[in-house]
Amino acid sequence: MYKEVLRSIEGIGIFPSIALVIFLAFFVGLIIYLIKKGRAYFQDVARLPLEDPDDTNNNNKYEES
Repeated sequence: MYKEVLRSIEGIGIFPSIALVIFLAFFVGLIIYLIKKGRAYFQDVARLPLEDPDDTNNNNKYEES
């Protein structure tokens, strides 16, 4: 039943192509974002759970004021 309904809609074939382009753009954008952030940022963030919250001398370069 659903196949017949979808076949009767004109131009339905373009939607899989649009979805593919959107997903590819998202993943390419994500890869670019991760490369721009750099490895040092993620290493600093990975150490955050291990740091003492009372330590006022932590040298977190990425902390917003």
